[in-house]
Amino acid sequence: MFKRGKVYAVLSSVFKVFKKKPEIINLNEEIANQAIFVSNHSAASGPFTLSIYFPKLFRPWGIYHMCFGYRQRWTYLFYTFYQQKLGYKKFKSFILASLLGLVSGLAYRSMQVIPSYEDGRLVSTVKTSINHLKNDYSVLVFPEDSSKGYHEILTHYYPGFVLLAEQFNQKNQTDIPVYSVYYNKKENAFIIDKPCFLKRLLQEGHSREDIARIFRDRANELHTILHEKIEALRVSRKKGNVL
Repeated sequence: MFKRGKVYAVLSSVFKVFKKKPEIINLNEEIANQAIFVSNHSAASGPFTLSIYFPKLFRPWGIYHMCFGYRQRWTYLFYTFYQQKLGYKKFKSFILASLLGLVSGLAYRSMQVIPSYEDGRLVSTVKTSINHLKNDYSVLVFPEDSSKGYHEILTHYYPGFVLLAEQFNQKNQTDIPVYSVYYNKKENAFIIDKPCFLKRLLQEGHSREDIARIFRDRANELHTILHEKIEALRVSRKKGNVL
């Protein structure tokens, strides 16, 4: 049976002290256990928030640099994550990379993060994910192109999750549900869309890149839907307090 380690339990308890539970807008009556979830990243906030508060247990994909030793994690955090993607100065990046570099190793192992790649090694990512999905569990993928930073309105999704769904369907003669998820750090909320089944899209001749664009566009729609629903909740609660 898949479960997260004791280190995760400790870290999540600490995280909850500092991170208020987000509003969860679920457009489904039920969510499948065996599924692929596709979410934006929202810098470091998305992965940690979803790993703790998401209503389904999953194994996430994570950039491979963060799945190995301290030196490799620190280098990625210092140069790529904090400076290139978030635009932080060197001193701030050094402090944060040094701290997160220590904690992240334990967290990633405890969450059983699946290393993801942007080259031919993606085959191993897909293989590990399929083996996990076959046991009636879920996988969470962050396909957002963050090479130029993180944005509320997404510009590009990598199609690795499409390959995963395609390969899983072929090997298991099924059509696994793929759910779009959008997390908004400012609103402290995330939304879970109704599932999409990719077999039909592939049969219609859509390429993996086409499908990735469809999911990116839907994620941007969910950004708007989430904002509207959160605003409606606030108005409703305010009226309730007045009454």
